[in-house]
Amino acid sequence: MSQTKQKTGIILCGGKSSRMGKNKALLKINNKYVISYVIDILQPFCDEIILSTNTSDLDFLGYKTVKDKFENIGPIAGILSSLLESKNNKNIILSCDTPFINGLLINELFSYLHTHDIVLPELNGYLQPMTGVFKKDIIPTISTEIQNGNNIPPRIFEKCNLKKLKVESLARYYHEHLFFNINSPADFEKAKEIMNKIKE
Repeated sequence: MSQTKQKTGIILCGGKSSRMGKNKALLKINNKYVISYVIDILQPFCDEIILSTNTSDLDFLGYKTVKDKFENIGPIAGILSSLLESKNNKNIILSCDTPFINGLLINELFSYLHTHDIVLPELNGYLQPMTGVFKKDIIPTISTEIQNGNNIPPRIFEKCNLKKLKVESLARYYHEHLFFNINSPADFEKAKEIMNKIKE
């Protein structure tokens, strides 16, 4: 497993959770925090985990936390701020509310990183910009784009050496809820149903 280290896992926890009404990362499914499922996905790959968050809510988890260096520009602030603080060139970025990503997908994404600076999944023609592997080499491009008023992650990533991994239903890593994320109370109830089915 040593060859899989020298990577940093970055979990984006900076959303306002306005539809949920509470911190999504600290919702519990089967008595386990949603963010803990994401941490479990990252741990086999990473020797560092960073939580991108602007509150102290997650300090008790014991991981390094990084606050946004720019205000009110959305998730790209958390991505850039965390990449700047990462000790490794290779990074996995996931959202705190996507507990169904799996290691098989991450392995597949990494298999293309030697020839690209970002590898992101693309499902049914839609890029998944909050789930991917990133090199720190993209920091100058992100910084320049922010300075130019471009804060939209997919538009920024298109300007980098980007590989789009087309997600196929026959792939070993695929399942229908792979990119399911929890934005609302209804989503939370659905996530609990999905988790219980997976464990059956």
